Amino acid sequence: MGNLNFDASEVAPMSDSFEPLPNGWYQMRVIGAEMYTGQSADAGEMLKLQIEIDADEHLKYSGRQVFSYLCINHQKATVRNIARRQLSSIAHALGVDSIDDTSELLGQPLLVKLKVRPAANGYEASNDVSGYAAVGSDQPAAKPPVKEEPIGGAAKRAWK
Repeated sequence: MGNLNFDASEVAPMSDSFEPLPNGWYQMRVIGAEMYTGQSADAGEMLKLQIEIDADEHLKYSGRQVFSYLCINHQKATVRNIARRQLSSIAHALGVDSIDDTSELLGQPLLVKLKVRPAANGYEASNDVSGYAAVGSDQPAAKPPVKEEPIGGAAKRAWK
């Protein structure tokens, strides 16, 4: 066993819930990219992306991350083609024609479209990446979620 030496009185407990981010476009940055071989026999080589919200653009969601797995060398052509189109979208969003190393994906801002995957099969709801675009493109940035609050029998729309 290891010596932890942790004093919980020095660190505030985690109070934020990590509910999925609302559907929409977010300015983000790839902070991790690695190639690995999938566990199943037909998965082939995959690109795992760790993508983080750009705190300057979405302060409320600062530090939130999503992961995207691109099966770029999958045995099934359909899966492989989808992954390669996604990688092409990333390259275009970053303004490059070719990517020689995963490190070239790191740190540059891009827009990422997130959608909520509903809870199912014992897993909680989560986010899936459903698109990539260049910062400054015509994709609308995500807005804070709208909350309905009844007031005097009528509903008032208020930003959370």
